[in-house]
Amino acid sequence: MKSNHLRLKPKSEEERFAQRLQQMKRTWHLESQPNHGLLWIHSLAIREIASITKIMTFYVVLNMCRTMNVHTNNTYAEVSLQASLVGGTTADLLKGDVVSIEDLFYGLMLPSGNDAAMTLAENFGKNPLIYFIQEMNNKARELQMTQTTYANPHGLNNKNNVSSAYDVSKLCNQLLKDEFFRKVVNTKIHFTTIQDEEGFTRDVIWENTNKLLYQGFKGIKTGNTSVAGPCLASYYQTASRSFTIVILGCRNQEDRWSETMQLLQWCLSQIQ
Repeated sequence: MKSNHLRLKPKSEEERFAQRLQQMKRTWHLESQPNHGLLWIHSLAIREIASITKIMTFYVVLNMCRTMNVHTNNTYAEVSLQASLVGGTTADLLKGDVVSIEDLFYGLMLPSGNDAAMTLAENFGKNPLIYFIQEMNNKARELQMTQTTYANPHGLNNKNNVSSAYDVSKLCNQLLKDEFFRKVVNTKIHFTTIQDEEGFTRDVIWENTNKLLYQGFKGIKTGNTSVAGPCLASYYQTASRSFTIVILGCRNQEDRWSETMQLLQWCLSQIQ
């Protein structure tokens, strides 16, 4: 007796992967350059973004340095008590430490130092941080990041510190035009010497929290808080193309690595 069940055509690998993407309970964005072609978008949800916030902190300070002709390698900032006590991920800065602006950029992006973020914001804005945060939001408007509002320079939990994967990709692509930014976010380990408030010096080592740098990626930034969940903005480059991948709100730390790798593999399959 013949079965009346219909046999469905097997789904292709691309269709199966697309289905898995749609089932992800997180937001993500893929973009290919040099033609800025949008490969896939599932990225309009607005949510907290944790330390992905620090990408804008970098952008604001970098622009101020360029505008004021600040030489970041020999211009220094002093760490305040407030900055040293901010909590969360840290560059291990202490009250009274004197750190070059260039080193603070590395302390901001590699170990994801909330203390480095506060030190930059206090020295390039005012304390309290209203001026600097206003400038973060001004830059977001200039870049047409319409789903973004910043409430602090570091990304610790705040219901008003939000963005979308789509907006984050806009900011990343703007900064990736800058050679210094590309150098910082592609650095695995940074060594420097810091002078404390007594005039003594100590050597510090900052290791990048982005594990995908060891998988051929060129940056950009990790993030994680109890509200935002694990997040990752990534940049990958081939001989002829580059890809910006932003994923927000993963289930756990490991998923942000594996899902970004899956998204990259899907990207590469689409251009072969």
